[in-house]
Formats: sequence, C-alpha cells, structure tokens
Amino acid sequence: MRNARLGLRFAVFAAMGVGMASAVATVGRAADEDENPHLWKPRTRSVAVFKNGLGFFMREGEVKLRQGWCVAEHVPPATFGTLAIYSLDEKEKVDIVGSGPGEVVEFDGRDAEDNEETRRTRLAASMNLKIQLNYEQKDQDRTAAGQLVSVGPEFAVLDTGTNSIAVPVDGITRMQILDLPLRVHINSEAEKPAETSTVGMAYLRKGITWIPDYTLRVLDDETAELTLRGTVVNEAEDLIHTDVHLVVGVPHFVHTDYMAPIAVGQVIRSMGAVVAAQSMPSVVQSQLMMNNAAIVSNGNTSPQFDMPGGVVNRPVGAGGGDLGAATGNLPQMSGSAATDYTVYTKKDLTLRRGEKAIVTLFTQKITYSHIYRWTPPGKMEHSLVLHNNTDTAWTTGPCLAVSAERPLSEDLLRYTPKGTNGELPVTAAINIAHGKVERELERKLKAHSVHTTYFDLVTLEGELNLHNFEKRDVDILVNNPVPGKPLEADQKGSISSDSTKLKLHERQGSVSWHVKLKPGESVKIKYQYERYVHSM
Repeated sequence: MRNARLGLRFAVFAAMGVGMASAVATVGRAADEDENPHLWKPRTRSVAVFKNGLGFFMREGEVKLRQGWCVAEHVPPATFGTLAIYSLDEKEKVDIVGSGPGEVVEFDGRDAEDNEETRRTRLAASMNLKIQLNYEQKDQDRTAAGQLVSVGPEFAVLDTGTNSIAVPVDGITRMQILDLPLRVHINSEAEKPAETSTVGMAYLRKGITWIPDYTLRVLDDETAELTLRGTVVNEAEDLIHTDVHLVVGVPHFVHTDYMAPIAVGQVIRSMGAVVAAQSMPSVVQSQLMMNNAAIVSNGNTSPQFDMPGGVVNRPVGAGGGDLGAATGNLPQMSGSAATDYTVYTKKDLTLRRGEKAIVTLFTQKITYSHIYRWTPPGKMEHSLVLHNNTDTAWTTGPCLAVSAERPLSEDLLRYTPKGTNGELPVTAAINIAHGKVERELERKLKAHSVHTTYFDLVTLEGELNLHNFEKRDVDILVNNPVPGKPLEADQKGSISSDSTKLKLHERQGSVSWHVKLKPGESVKIKYQYERYVHSM
C-alpha cells in the first residue's frame, strides 16, 4: 500500500508540474538566502610565506552548527603533521574532523529515525546543498542527485541544472551530501550547545614563495637609501584581502614531501595538532596545547565512509600550480641564519592563484662606508659597507646600487642581522695601486730527507706596495697567502697557518693586514716565510 501511495503522489505531482512545489513548500530558497548556513566557508586571513616554496595558511569563518556539526568543501593539500582545525572560542573545541565522499545519513531507525519528521528536518538542514537521495518508488530503488531547492510536506525538489526532480519525502531511505568532503564537530563546555561558532584552519602547503631584491640609491658620501621589495609568486590558492607575512628564515619542516592523511578521507578522534605555534594567535595556541584541535592519520577508517556503489565521489583539495615554472631559473636565496626569523608584513593583499606581485617592504636611509680587499696576486676589489642600524635584519637578495641615476653594481647582499654590516661588491679598485715582489733570503741545503729524497729549507721575503690615488681615506684589507710557514710580518701583520696542511713540503699559511691610507699616501709591507723544496 505504501509503495502504491507513493507512486500515486509522485504521478500527481509530476502532472501538476514542478512549479507547484514552491507553492506547497514549507521550506524554500529565499532570494537572499541561497547558501546553506551549516556550510563552513573559511576565508584566508593570513599566510606566512617562506622562500623555499612553502606557505603557512590560516583561515577562519563563522558557521551555524547542526547538533555541533558543520560541513566544508575546502580540504587543503596540507603537508603531513601541520593541519589543525580549531575553534576560536576558548570554551569550545573541535573534537572530530572527518573527510570522505560526503556526509551520509540512513533513515533506518538506527542511524536516524525512520519517519517523515526526521527526514524533513535533515533535508531542511541541507537546503541549497548538492545532495544525493536514495528512495523507493513502485517497489523500485531509485537515486536522484542535484541541488536541494525546496522541501515541502510531501516532496523534496532537486535541481540538476537541466531539470528538476521531485522526490517523495516519506520514500527517502538514504541521503548523502556531495562535493563537501569535510565534516567538523565542535564540542562546547557550556550547558547549552553552541548554535554558531567561529572555526579556524591552519596548515602548511606548497605552491607559494617570495623572492627579495634591493635597490641602493647613493645620496651622498655617507648616506644611502635602501629599498627592499618582495616578489610574491602565488601558485597555491586565491588570496583575497589577506595579510601576507614574508618570512626570512625557514623553520625545520621534516615531512614536506608527504600530504596530510585527511586528504584521502580518514577520520580520527582528537590527538592534538602540530602547528608552528609562533604563527598562531594566543587563543589558538592554548587550544592546540590542550588538544582542542583535531588532526587526522591513516589509522582506523570509520565505517561511515564505506559507501556502497553508485556514490558520486569527487576528489578533494586542489594541488598548487607549477611553482618552478612560475619562478623560472632563479638562484637560491635561502640565505644564512635559518633559525633566525624576520617577518615583513603586507596587509590586505589580493593575489589570486597564478598571479605575481611586487610589494615594497621598506625604504630606509642608512649609512655606508668603503672597504677594499686585496688577495695577491689578484685584483683589488672595492665594496660598499652597508651599516644595518635599522630595526630589522636584511634577508639575502640581489641588490642594485645606483648613484645619480647611474648604475654602480648589481650583486648579492647577504643576510645581515641588525646592528651588523653587510658588504656589496662594486668593482675593481683602479685608484689603489698595488704590487707584490718576493726574493730568497736563505737556503739550507738538504735540510730534510725522506728515504733518498732531499729537501732544501728556503726562507723568502715578500714586499707589498700600496699607493692611494683616491681623494679620500681608504681602508684596505690584505690577505696574502704563502706556500709555506709564515715567520714574521711588519705593520702589525697577522700570521696564520693552515692546520690541514702540516706536512713539511705541503705547509701553507697567510699573512693579513688592515691598512689605512690617506690620499696620496704610500706604504711598503714586508713579510717572511719558509718552505721546503726539492733539493737539486
């Protein structure tokens, strides 16, 4: 009788046309309510971007709960061990996170009550979502899928995009939510369960990077203007009015080549979360430490995701684009001091996936000086010494130096902590004349022998000549390598030996000086060293 009654109802409804459904519906889609309130759509609030192609994303959004549950479509390709989903309310905690083909309810008296009121309540909570309904009609099991646009006393209407399907409510045996693989349950400490909650998501993923570059504009003989810009390359996901933090230094991430198990539809009770705590708000840090966030693993697949055949199963999450192709053949700019972090923040940035943006991070006036380095017999090199008296470190990046709109040089400015100095090579120093000569002072014949091989001990004297043709005082750092053991040096020279070259005929060392010359001044520097050579 039940099947006959259902068949009659369906036939009458079809004959009258789907348009009548809206007239008898008790719950329908309003013009300004085309989204389901139980659909959690977290917005990206901030992202910390590292120079190794990783980004730490933080999303959050308010959602209405159904018995503590909400659903979401965003399952990010998070790296293993970095995904956390949490409540921003200290009295709430996320205790279950499930991922799979989609939430399923069976109206069998066990999973859910087998009556029309329960069916209608669950359908009303799924308004405007894409669902699949299994139902009985004329002693046949049938399936329909589409967006739920109306729930009436007798029929639920699904919009497939091309037509509408009316499904008898009292014939529905099973309902599955499609295209929303993520389920989140929030447990509240309050006596009355929360009706709404602000839920956050944090995760590390690949697909975004930033490349720094500097411009140094020389203003006068002592000051310059240093500008740092960062090129953000986004192949991960859309950033809409997002705070972007460009980080100097890369934390220790071990499992970046592995994806979080939630991407393959696993579920597990809360076990805490592994997230970079220094990037989290205090309320989130406390929740993570107290196991108020849920992560997932590969163990214990829940039976609710063992679906029968015919289920519409969509892949979850979207991997990032080809970051290598987007950045091209760029040099590595990872820099030094990987455990020291400096963060440059650009607020309210909109940068969609596939886009690049150049953002100015700071423009600061600094002081600079000159330094000359000479390693005989090579050319003498002239560099600018940039004094970092600013309030932040300088990350490693290419730097273009200009003076009066003329380029001076382009080279790599290396990581420079605040309070220290960085050097930028300029060019060969043509206004500092320099030369080197050596002569033999003494020779001890056959001073050493190995079996039938004899070595002479030779003492040599060297002389370095420097003359300053610049119009200013110059500082010159001289590092003179010698193929033997350094003995002495005048002008307060510093002597050192290579501890890895200790065999008598392989000994090596160096003599170093810091020489200051006034304009037009000259200096002669002498040194001595000894070496063993094969005896003739």
